[in-house]
Amino acid sequence: MRLLTDTHTGKYDFPPVARYDGAIPAELIPFNYAKSYPDRNVGVHFFIDDYQFERVWRFPDRYVPLLREYECVFTPDFSLYVNMPLTLKIYNVYRSRVLGHYWKKQGIKVVPTLQWADLRTFGFCFTGIAPGGVVAVSTHGSAQNPQSRGYWIAGMQKAIDILCPNTILLYGTPIDFDFGDIKVIHYDNTILNRLRHH
Repeated sequence: MRLLTDTHTGKYDFPPVARYDGAIPAELIPFNYAKSYPDRNVGVHFFIDDYQFERVWRFPDRYVPLLREYECVFTPDFSLYVNMPLTLKIYNVYRSRVLGHYWKKQGIKVVPTLQWADLRTFGFCFTGIAPGGVVAVSTHGSAQNPQSRGYWIAGMQKAIDILCPNTILLYGTPIDFDFGDIKVIHYDNTILNRLRHH
């Protein structure tokens, strides 16, 4: 298996992730439920702790057949903490692009995930994502803290300016933001909600 590609974009040679214009999933599940979840007509997200999906980076071939079964799969949301060294932030965005590019070539229906941290990340964090399609984003870790919420709002506006998405798949607690005429589909953590009701 060869994850590296001859196709690169931007200053940091991120592999491109193609535009997604496929079906919009009615429900999302986290990757750590993908093996056991009975319904494959859902989307798979990675808005969970990194340790629960580092394996897709270390053993990418192993998970291709499983992910190919699902309606769509979001690119991994490797953490970008504000206090993380910039080099690691670049590396984590790079890893997300590499897997998205590779999965697409393996026949997986890939939705690009938007991820950013502080203002310094705006120079690279949207590179490689094809404009005009469907993108995914989470508000986890941003909705409650004023500084984090400010960064989220600034990054969301920057993403819209650069990528002009037609649809945003929004996971987590909504943040007060004017998306204009962009279609926004909001998803709750349905699995967590089910567990709370049992």
